[in-house]
Amino acid sequence: MRKTLLFLAIAAICITVAFRYFGPDLPWITDANDDPNGPIADMDRALPHAVLPSLSGDWVDLSTYKGQVVFIAFWTTWCSGCVDEVPSLIRFQQEFADKGFTVVAVAIDDQGEESVGSFVRNRRFDVNGDSVPINYPVMMGSLETAAKLGFEGGLPAGVLVNREGREVKIVRGLVAEAALSKAIQKVLKH
Repeated sequence: MRKTLLFLAIAAICITVAFRYFGPDLPWITDANDDPNGPIADMDRALPHAVLPSLSGDWVDLSTYKGQVVFIAFWTTWCSGCVDEVPSLIRFQQEFADKGFTVVAVAIDDQGEESVGSFVRNRRFDVNGDSVPINYPVMMGSLETAAKLGFEGGLPAGVLVNREGREVKIVRGLVAEAALSKAIQKVLKH
């Protein structure tokens, strides 16, 4: 029994070391804050045409948001940084919705629509002392769709779109709420 436990312990250590130093490059779990361009970077390109299924089963054409400032948040239910970001996104939706702003979440969750739908329906988040649900639209996507919309890998991530339908900022990793709020306000003013 001791030899088996010792063997398993050594094998686990070897696998951990090997994965750490020789493991595959998995861009969706890398630390996006190591990016030399910083967590919020400028970009300028037209938002590609995309029609995504909502959790209610409707198909939503993202071009219907033209005229609004939109933050497209790429996320999964299993990404702790994505879940940690939700209260900030709820606050942004509450604070800026009347100024022509909306958050649109695109779930690239490999668990599927049922898992994402259950998460959205059942999870509550502490926002200013209140327990609240997600208050913005959640769409289902894929890595291919997300890449088309500007997702470069690393979660959480997002793209800020101006009123003319141009992607103007890319957000890589978990960003301080104040920094993202400042970027949103700047785009709202233009």
